Amino acid sequence: GGQQLLSLGHSRHQFLAARCGSTLLMRVAEATSTAQGVSDPDVLTTIASQIAESRLARHYGKSFPYHIGGARADLLEESKVVSLMKNIVSLLDYHLITSDNRHRHVIFYKIRNTHILIGDLMRRAFPSAKTVFNYRNGLQVFESLARVMFKPKVLYKCIILAARVGVWRWAPALPDYVFVFGDDPMFSAVDFPRTDFYYIATFWVLQMQRALELQKKNPEYFFHAVINYSTLARGKEEAFRALMEKLGIELSDLPEENNSIKTAFVEDSQAGTIMSPRDVPGAKWKPQSSSSWLGDWEREVFSVVCRQPGIEISSPDFILQHTMP
Repeated sequence: GGQQLLSLGHSRHQFLAARCGSTLLMRVAEATSTAQGVSDPDVLTTIASQIAESRLARHYGKSFPYHIGGARADLLEESKVVSLMKNIVSLLDYHLITSDNRHRHVIFYKIRNTHILIGDLMRRAFPSAKTVFNYRNGLQVFESLARVMFKPKVLYKCIILAARVGVWRWAPALPDYVFVFGDDPMFSAVDFPRTDFYYIATFWVLQMQRALELQKKNPEYFFHAVINYSTLARGKEEAFRALMEKLGIELSDLPEENNSIKTAFVEDSQAGTIMSPRDVPGAKWKPQSSSSWLGDWEREVFSVVCRQPGIEISSPDFILQHTMP
């Protein structure tokens, strides 16, 4: 990765689908004596979003309503983008490695979902980095987001009803970078209002589609490891160690490190944030116990999106090639 210019460490770039356990993976990596984690660097998110929007506009000859940012014309020259990303990560690597008193030499970058749309540029910028794709069943992603965006359940059901009858036609709860997925004209025939629910479905499906295409085009780079949320939640420490082994990262077997890893799996990695139902930082994670919030209408949204021309993701429970068992 960025260590190419400064020879300081070995970056691992983690592509992800939302609500897939990526924050947990970063917390567990941070608990080791080997790795540091960088979550969603804003500067890389901005670059990826602008390039993705620019490519979409050029391909279809139209602009889009959310205007992620007024990128300078020279920034949209992709050779310059490659150099810029390379230099940014080199500087981040340098800072992280030289300032870390634990002398951890591996750096994980958890990057926003839009990077999957510019995977070709990521490969050019960081040819020696290791890549991980972390994902989850689409309906589980949908429900996980719904539970934090529209709690309590009665509010969710009211908004779903409004969307079904055509009264609710907005997507106020989502960040701008999500829209570049659902506004791709390949979904123009989807006859559902452009609400949060439509954008969550297209967000998940197009990420998975692009990941599948990257696997086919450059299998030696995309991906060095593919892990599903269910594997991580079920296997915990064993799954994490298997992932590190795939990436060629040796972990210590000292009792204190084993205990740190165990603790990271016990705690809710997002407790105390708006992305968790648990309000107190450090609260213990536990699986949801209440019945599913989803009904036939939400499942139909996914079904219709998956049936669009050019989409090979057959259903929300699609399993990518080489997913860890």
